[in-house]
Amino acid sequence: MNSLLYRILYPFQYIRVARKIPNKAKLRESIFNELVENSIDKKCLQIGVREKKHAPHWVSVDKYDESPLIDFNYDVHDLKFDECFFDIAVCNAVLEHVEYPIKAISELYRVLKPNGLVWVEIPFNQYYHPSPNDYWRVTPEGIKIWMKDFKEIESGFFKCDNSSFFTGVFFYGTKTT
Repeated sequence: MNSLLYRILYPFQYIRVARKIPNKAKLRESIFNELVENSIDKKCLQIGVREKKHAPHWVSVDKYDESPLIDFNYDVHDLKFDECFFDIAVCNAVLEHVEYPIKAISELYRVLKPNGLVWVEIPFNQYYHPSPNDYWRVTPEGIKIWMKDFKEIESGFFKCDNSSFFTGVFFYGTKTT
C-alpha cells in the first residue's frame, strides 16, 4: 500500500477497530472516584500531579515539577519511602515518560502495604508529548504484563471524552503478599 493511501485510510481503520474494543471509561471513572473517596484515614501516594492533588492528605511525588502541589521531587524509579508504607498508590499518565516502567512499578509495589491498592493509567493512542521524554504506549494486555505482581481487580481500555482517537488503558489492583 502506498504511503499516501495508508495515511488516508489509517484513521478510518483505527476507528473501526477501536469501536470493537469495550470502552470502560464510565467504569474507570466510577472505580477511581470511589478509590479516592475511600482514601480518608489512609496513607496515599500520588505520582505526578496535573492540576490538583486527589485529596489534601495525599503525598505527591514528581521528579521535575517544582510547583507547590508537589511534596517530594523523587524519581519514581527510586522512591525514598520505607517499604510497605502506603495503603494506596496512584500513577496516572506518568509511566509513558519513564525510561524503565517495570522498575517504577516495582517501586510502587515496594512502598505499598500488603493488600494495598494500586492504580496505573497510561495513554494508548495520544499525541507525542515529551515532558521531558515520551517513551511508551501499552495495550490492555501489555499493562497486565507490566502489573503481573499485583492481583488485578479491574483493567481495560477507555476512550478519553468518547474520542476514538484519544484512548488509554488502566489497571486497578492489590499488592499480593
